[in-house]
Amino acid sequence: MEQQENVTKIDVVIVDDHRMVVEGIARTIDASDTAQVVAVASSIKRGLACVRSKRPDVLLLDVALPDGDGIEAIASMLKVSPQTRVIVFTSYSEPAVIQRAMEAHAHGFLLKSANSADLLKAIGAVLTGTGFFCDRRLSSMVNRTEVHPVLTHREREVLRLIVEGKSIKEIANELCLGFETVHSYTKYLRRKFKCHSSTALVRIAMERHLV
Repeated sequence: MEQQENVTKIDVVIVDDHRMVVEGIARTIDASDTAQVVAVASSIKRGLACVRSKRPDVLLLDVALPDGDGIEAIASMLKVSPQTRVIVFTSYSEPAVIQRAMEAHAHGFLLKSANSADLLKAIGAVLTGTGFFCDRRLSSMVNRTEVHPVLTHREREVLRLIVEGKSIKEIANELCLGFETVHSYTKYLRRKFKCHSSTALVRIAMERHLV
């Protein structure tokens, strides 16, 4: 008994606003011999506070949170706790979301439909430095460049502002670019996503969770 009490468990923080999902995950983790949940948060802001105070070994991070995009928050999470390993834990299986997680330097990607064994396996794997990406991710990423073209930083900025409903002139002013330059970016974006209007571009961006 004394030996078991001295075993160091993996500290896990969960950032997810779905209460039932969180409760189920927490029960699975706490019932294991290797890991324990040390904090739970339902928003990015609270998640950052938990990561800052707990410095967890692993962070399970949802994508769609009430105050923003979890993937965009990865950099902030790692800034306050560089040693923490981040697993994007989401119901979004689209190649675009997976690619964004990889670009943001997530250490793992796991769908919420994964079983308990995969969840615990993922937590253990990211600590070894090998990373963990669920099997469905591998099939989803096949030919991903055809499904979701890689965007430059500037193209992603322009796309974000288009989705926000900004006009070309407004985008040009905000990004300190020329009107024609922004107009060219919008044409390139439509061409990349094979759509003929900004409305269609916005729909694709929203559906694929690109911004």
